[in-house]
Amino acid sequence: MRPLPSTPPVIAVVEDDEDIRTNVCRFLEKSGMRAWGAGSAEDFYVALLRERADLVVADLGLPGESGQVLVERLARQGIPVVVLTGQGDLQSRIAGLEAGALQYFVKPADLQELVAGIRSQLRMLSPRGVETGGAGALAPWRLDANTAQLVAPNLSMVVLTSREQTLISCLMAAEGSLVTKQELVQAVDAGSVEDGFHRIESQLTRLRRKTLEGTGMALPVRAVFGRGLVFLP
Repeated sequence: MRPLPSTPPVIAVVEDDEDIRTNVCRFLEKSGMRAWGAGSAEDFYVALLRERADLVVADLGLPGESGQVLVERLARQGIPVVVLTGQGDLQSRIAGLEAGALQYFVKPADLQELVAGIRSQLRMLSPRGVETGGAGALAPWRLDANTAQLVAPNLSMVVLTSREQTLISCLMAAEGSLVTKQELVQAVDAGSVEDGFHRIESQLTRLRRKTLEGTGMALPVRAVFGRGLVFLP
């Protein structure tokens, strides 16, 4: 997540009910945020290629890939997610929170409470970010090839291994465009496409953790299910 100072947070709403999705997006906009919607997890992944999302509000009862799987994917990628669903039983609540949701709201939820929850999570996740208008994100992510360091917008740095540097260099060179699985595997010389990309995903998971621990910021790499990866500039 890389919010810019003086810009409102961007919230993605993944909800298959068009009326609910529209109403939630409108209320978020009225509350001073930017919002965009998607009717399924698959539509969300595609839209994420061109849209930013500082936090995701997700339904669990989605068509296609389930909301539960979406929450798990977002949590692994370091993207904060709040659940808004009609599944209010205790087992569903526990499953959603264990999957990685930061908060769990049951429809029909009070939208003012939802907004308060989103603001609370954004403050905790990025204390100098969008809501304070601080100076915590003045620069883009940058790769220092000479020192093999990834420099975050807050100017904190994390040292990369040679394979991590090759991967990040390949992603950043695409300037926000999708890098396919085949292109990534060829760039890092990882062997066959499927086995090689699985190794890249494992490497990326470790790098996400290292980057978050070293810089306090989430690595802005987004996975597009079945297609490849995107580094969001």
